[in-house]
Amino acid sequence: MILNDLIAKCGPLLSVAPSATVREAADKMVAANVGCTLVLASEKLVGILTERDLVRRVLVKGLDGDEVYVRDVMTRDVVIGKAKDQVELAVRLMTVHHIRHLPVVDRGGSVVGVLSIRNLLREEIQGMRDYIGQSEG
Repeated sequence: MILNDLIAKCGPLLSVAPSATVREAADKMVAANVGCTLVLASEKLVGILTERDLVRRVLVKGLDGDEVYVRDVMTRDVVIGKAKDQVELAVRLMTVHHIRHLPVVDRGGSVVGVLSIRNLLREEIQGMRDYIGQSEG
C-alpha cells in the first residue's frame, strides 16, 4: 500500500502559523484530538509542533504558552514521506528518526496529510485480520 491510500483514511490537516502562540496551537490540537500540528508559512511546511515538543521545550522549562511562539519551539528539520512511498518506508523512517508523526507531501511538495504511528499500527492490524480471515475461509 502506498501512503496516498492511507492518507485518505486520516482526518483533516491541522496547521498553525509560526507566529501563533504555543497556547493557540495546543488548543487547536486538543480540539482536534491530535498529537501534532503542521507549521505552515505561505502554505509551505516550515515545521511541526508535537506533544513531545510541548513537553520538552515548553513545560519542562516552565515557559508560559501565552508568551512563547510556535516558531521558537517547533521541530524545524521535518522528516517527510512522499505520497507514492510504500507504507513500509514510512514505518522505517519513523523508526529510524524516532518520530510518531510523518507529514506526507505530493509531487509538488504540498502537504497532503500526516500519518501517525497509530494510523500505521491500525493498518497493520487490519492487514493481519484480513490475512487471518482469508486463511480460515
